[in-house]
Amino acid sequence: MPAVKSNRPINLPLSQVISVNSSPIAIASILHRISGIILFLLIPIMLWLLQTSLASPESFETVFDNVLIRFLAWIFVAAIAYHFVMGIKHLFGDMGMNEELKSGRTAAVISFVIAALLIAASFVWVMF
Repeated sequence: MPAVKSNRPINLPLSQVISVNSSPIAIASILHRISGIILFLLIPIMLWLLQTSLASPESFETVFDNVLIRFLAWIFVAAIAYHFVMGIKHLFGDMGMNEELKSGRTAAVISFVIAALLIAASFVWVMF
């Protein structure tokens, strides 16, 4: 029996992937994966910063007086906030909720709003 040849493209350019997957559901899923990668990459750096900052009160002030380090800490907290909110959305989807296109889009938009509020609040908390 001959194999069926698939006409699907194998390697799509990113611009084409984004244009095809421009729904809020797809964007939420892609950004959830990106936030997971950011968290994975930043965990060793954040652990080193935590260890350094806990050595003494002076080292804490030295570490967190640096605006770039505070910004990096905010990126980490923002990634956690986004990843958490979208993870909850995915868990609801795994339980069979929001499987229809309309409810899925609504859940994605609501999740974006909640994540944006948490990210903005974390910016104020970490940077000021």
